Amino acid sequence: MNVSQSARISIVVYSLVITGCLILFLIISQPLGMPFDYGLEQNLRLIDVTIPTFLGYLGSASHFIFNTNRGRDVDEDNAVLLKILIHGPFLIFICAVIGLFFVFYQTNQPLPVDAPRVDPMKFGTLSRYFSICLGLLAVTVSIISSYLFGSPPQNVNKQSGRDTARRSGKENRAPTK
Repeated sequence: MNVSQSARISIVVYSLVITGCLILFLIISQPLGMPFDYGLEQNLRLIDVTIPTFLGYLGSASHFIFNTNRGRDVDEDNAVLLKILIHGPFLIFICAVIGLFFVFYQTNQPLPVDAPRVDPMKFGTLSRYFSICLGLLAVTVSIISSYLFGSPPQNVNKQSGRDTARRSGKENRAPTK
């Protein structure tokens, strides 16, 4: 593996780890004691600001894998990157959704009088978190699957420049006498 490929893999791994940790932490932050107010959607605003950057990196990496070899095959150099881009988003989605349901359930339970205040998560907030989680899958796995399951490139016969020019009507001809 060359240095460029190592750097690419590092960008993808960091993007996946940071995205997953931020999403999961900001979902479960208030029950853990962080002073975010679900009613004001303070934690969602942090996600809105932070996550698009990492999603952009992951989308670029997804396109890169197939940049020079469109179709069903992936270069051996991109095999590890492909595995990370496939498994990472799914694992983050699974963990985030588990955390999301846990928090939604816990915050909507009646509290004893002496328990610390916990704002209940509203359905709109739950729905918005799901959109964020699905965005991670859309920006990576959707792109990859369109290449993996899409049609392979058309087998184009290579023609000489003269044949191409003749078909386009731009053939340079010598003046006739």
